[in-house]
Amino acid sequence: LQIAAVPDYVISETPLYKQVESSRDYYAAQTQRLQAEVERLFGEVSELKTSRTEFEESLTAESAAQRQALEAEIQRLHGDLVRVRHHRDQVQRELEERRAQDAVEDQKSAELKLLSDVRRERMNALISENKRLLACIAVLKGDRAAFETYTDAELSKTTAVADELRAKLEQVARRERQLAGRLEALSVQGDDEAQAKSPQQAGEGETTRLVSELQNARDEIERLQLRMRKYEEILGGVAVNESGYIVDEAAKASELAAKQKRVDDLTLERDGLAKTSEMMERELQTICETFSRLEEQNTSKVWDLSAKEQAISRVIAEKSKYEEKFIGLNKDREAQRTANQALRNQNAKQLEHIKAIEERDRALAQQLSLAGKEAEKATLAWQTTQTKLQEAQQRAQELEEQARALEEQARVATQALNERTEALGAAEHEKRRMQETLDAAHRRLAEAEKITDQSGLAKLCADYKALLKCPTCRTNFKSHVLMRCMHVFCKQCLDSRIETRQRKCPSCSEPFGAKDVRQIYL
Repeated sequence: LQIAAVPDYVISETPLYKQVESSRDYYAAQTQRLQAEVERLFGEVSELKTSRTEFEESLTAESAAQRQALEAEIQRLHGDLVRVRHHRDQVQRELEERRAQDAVEDQKSAELKLLSDVRRERMNALISENKRLLACIAVLKGDRAAFETYTDAELSKTTAVADELRAKLEQVARRERQLAGRLEALSVQGDDEAQAKSPQQAGEGETTRLVSELQNARDEIERLQLRMRKYEEILGGVAVNESGYIVDEAAKASELAAKQKRVDDLTLERDGLAKTSEMMERELQTICETFSRLEEQNTSKVWDLSAKEQAISRVIAEKSKYEEKFIGLNKDREAQRTANQALRNQNAKQLEHIKAIEERDRALAQQLSLAGKEAEKATLAWQTTQTKLQEAQQRAQELEEQARALEEQARVATQALNERTEALGAAEHEKRRMQETLDAAHRRLAEAEKITDQSGLAKLCADYKALLKCPTCRTNFKSHVLMRCMHVFCKQCLDSRIETRQRKCPSCSEPFGAKDVRQIYL
């Protein structure tokens, strides 16, 4: 009956049932864990998609705004750079033009200076020649004072010397005539005053005035007499009576004619020299005027040159200012370029981060798909396990039936075994008794052999000692065994072989290690 209907507690105690039940519990727990993991992964994927979308939108908006700002800044800097370059090129062109004009003007100034130097030398030569001619005229006239004046080194370089001398000569002649008339008037007045002198009518003041005028007239007469003697030296001596007429007019006629001819010749020569001198004076005046104009032109050129130098200085200052501004703009451009490069690097890093997030999404999707596949596999395994469980239950029922049959057979076999065990115990008891009898006989035999042969016992003891001694050194007793080959040696021999790295058994040459050595106790 037990074999035909196996109870549940018996089936539940079988190892196969316990294995199937543990597998079912394991797969059920695994299925729940995988379902929870799948739900968690779905939630994380949805959150990551949402955050990725928001991050991409914010990143796109931020990058677009930064790109627009940078493009506007780059356009502004490019415009400033183009304007500064244009202004720099314009200033450079103006500077080159100014330099070319200054070079031409410098060349012109040098040429004008050379021309003015030549004209100055020519003018000095003409002045020297004019002085020489004026000195010749003075010699021809017999005027030593004029000759000394014209040959003086301190003579002024004015061109109106002849006119001035001529005017002075006319003024002296007029003064001479005035003094002569006044002298005659004073002479007549002196005679009248000598005849009708009245102390009561003349005053001391008038007397003093007349005395001073008389003294001045006498001085003037002396000067005129000196000049008259000079003229007489030139024209010759003339005798004049009290009435003012020339004495020996007939005798002096021929001499006067010769003198007159000589005077005419000298006058003609003088007129020619005067005209020549006037022409030279006019030419000299023209040269002086030209030289003055050249001087004015040079002065104006110098002022223009200074003004141009000031303009060049201003242009250079503006150039320096614009160069500094250009350098500043270059620095700003480099800073903007660096910032742009940094933004590009940041954009690249963000793209890499996006790619990493996409890779992570793909990995999560793959993990999700794998988890789904594993869930499907777990479901299939659970279904298979259920099928196997049903099969196992059927098999368990069959096994229960077989177990009941086997239990019956085991009961019968147990009874037979008990009977045989009792018989075997009796046989064992008999065997032990016989063994004890045999051991006693052996002991008696050994004692008899000891008594009969003492030499054999000594040899036996030597053989036993040889067995206990180490086979390598044959001095020390065996104390350690090699676990690989089970040969026994002393500790000293094994330590020496381990230290010398000759780790082979001396008996069978089997290699061994330090862990293969074990101690034995005899």
